[in-house]
Amino acid sequence: MLVLALANVPTIITVLIGILLNNGRLNDLNSRFSGLETRFTGMENKFDNRIEGLEHKFDTRFDLLLSKVVDLDNRLTRIEAQRH
Repeated sequence: MLVLALANVPTIITVLIGILLNNGRLNDLNSRFSGLETRFTGMENKFDNRIEGLEHKFDTRFDLLLSKVVDLDNRLTRIEAQRH
């Protein structure tokens, strides 16, 4: 009985070492994923800031274009009024 128990000890130790090594690798993988999540969050914030900047530029340019259209409409209205 003792011989059978002693024969299984190296197998049990090998399995336990494998579990510990695997757990260490999983912890390393988890820390890498956390680092990636932080980097993606930073990239998302930069992207959001750029989009907001573009929206502001488009709004400004649209307002300028709209004022030009209104100005042209006023000119056309005056020209048509002078012809009649």
